[in-house]
Amino acid sequence: MNKLINKVNKKYISNERGFGLSETILSFLLLSFITTYALYFVSMRQSTLYKANLNNAVNDEIRRDIEKLKSELWYQHFNSPTAGRAASYSTEDIKYIRYCRDVLNTFYELPSWRNRVWTPGSNKNSYSGQKRNKIFSGANVKIERKISSKRPFKNIGSDTSFDKSIAEITYNVTSNNKTTQWTSIQLSSEAHSWCPPYSQ
Repeated sequence: MNKLINKVNKKYISNERGFGLSETILSFLLLSFITTYALYFVSMRQSTLYKANLNNAVNDEIRRDIEKLKSELWYQHFNSPTAGRAASYSTEDIKYIRYCRDVLNTFYELPSWRNRVWTPGSNKNSYSGQKRNKIFSGANVKIERKISSKRPFKNIGSDTSFDKSIAEITYNVTSNNKTTQWTSIQLSSEAHSWCPPYSQ
């Protein structure tokens, strides 16, 4: 009688509280599915954060370069005030005439003109290669600045009637062997507001 009771109890426990082979396989598959998707979404989040931080770092580099160019454009051709003479820009002398005709001739004289391509974090001893953001430690990012000049009015006049006083600056960013046109801005030299009217 005791043996019969033990068999009934074992069968009851096996049916009510235990797991069979099919339940074990199903549980394993569900666990694998949940783990795989969890890792996938975590990696997607990390990738998105990395791209966002890299974009912010590149934008900071470009903003810093723009501010430096604006400062140098303001100072170029500038005459500091002296006793009996107010501050002014040198644009009327014959040697300055070419600067008034094309703003690129001013850009060629700027100290920052030489740093047209730079890799942030490549050299801590140079201005263009300093590592200002830690994210550049693991990313080989190259920034290139291209400049062209244009007239202030696109559909009015011609190159013989208007000087090219507007500099269009385009920044290209290369990362993972892929080059992207990042942004474009337009700048002008403060000295051009002192230039005489165009005359041939």
